[in-house]
Amino acid sequence: MRCLVTGGIGFIGSHVVKALRAAEHDVKVLDLDERADYIVNICDPAQVLRAVEDAQPKIIFHIAAIADARKVLNNPVEGVNINLGGTACVLDAARQVGVKRVILASTCWVANAMGPGILDESSLFLPTGGEHIYTTTKIATEMMAHDFRSLYGLNFTVLRYGIPYGPGMWPGLVLRNWLDRVGSGKPLVIFGDGSASRRFLYIDDLAEAHVLALQEVATNQAYNLEGMRAISVKELAESFRRVWGDPIEIEFQPEPTRVGEFQYMRKIISNAKAFVELGWEPKTDLEYGLKTTIDWYKNTMSEAQSIKQISAEA
Repeated sequence: MRCLVTGGIGFIGSHVVKALRAAEHDVKVLDLDERADYIVNICDPAQVLRAVEDAQPKIIFHIAAIADARKVLNNPVEGVNINLGGTACVLDAARQVGVKRVILASTCWVANAMGPGILDESSLFLPTGGEHIYTTTKIATEMMAHDFRSLYGLNFTVLRYGIPYGPGMWPGLVLRNWLDRVGSGKPLVIFGDGSASRRFLYIDDLAEAHVLALQEVATNQAYNLEGMRAISVKELAESFRRVWGDPIEIEFQPEPTRVGEFQYMRKIISNAKAFVELGWEPKTDLEYGLKTTIDWYKNTMSEAQSIKQISAEA
């Protein structure tokens, strides 16, 4: 099947492209990066439309967005323009060209706009909202997908990502922050007492969900995609230190202001629908995922140092 992936050069997008191609789908990439098939500003409706007209995809995976919540917090206008305006451009191009379905990247953060308890895809958004501009942009893109379905007949699927990690991860993610600190000889920092929990999702498991979402059963549905189990930040740090191999100092620092960021307290996000309807479940053990991620980072550092040394000698 011919697919177009927006943001296909980034961390998640590149793994999705790899998984789709491994499943023998015909994949084109839309991104601002020069390696993309279509170098396009996602907020320019004319550019997006031309790319979609040329690619003629059956399915669009819309992953391009500002995924760093802190960046959105610092520049809310840019966050809204890209996350919401960019999605509008993609959906409108899709409906004009007659794309079969748009599969949208959302986030577990939308659960911030839900009450406590076990949450599934039928859980309602509260009128108090998601308490963060980033979360609001993602809720709004989900609502917009429903609007394009009811008004124009454009089909959609929403994938609500858990907290991804793995090779290629970007610096805004906690594990990448630890890699950068430890790789430069600095202590690993835990904010607070380390009791806060997360459900990390290995990138290959997340990418597999996109391939499974091509099934017809996923049409006009939303799916939660969470990691295998909850793990405290302190426990994660101990696992990280064990897998890294060399001695690592761990520092505890006061919790910084993290306004509106998603917390799992009194909330359990259910993957049951994805398991029953798509046959998806996270399969990668955290220890293995940490090892592959750390190996990738060490190899990346080694290559960068070799290039730097060659440049200095030249």
